[in-house]
Amino acid sequence: MAEEDKKQLTLRIPQEVHKKLRILAAIKGQTMTEYFIELVEEAYRKDSKDTGPIQLKLPT
Repeated sequence: MAEEDKKQLTLRIPQEVHKKLRILAAIKGQTMTEYFIELVEEAYRKDSKDTGPIQLKLPT
């Protein structure tokens, strides 16, 4: 994915959560960003399996 295709997200999380994410990412040999993206994609796959694809209706 090209750099211009990426967006930045800043999260403020408790120090203990940060520490756990850092450790889990290191165990998998990933950066925290890679690990977080994997978690989000896994959650999305799980949810969309139960409910079907998510469709957003934006205000017009």
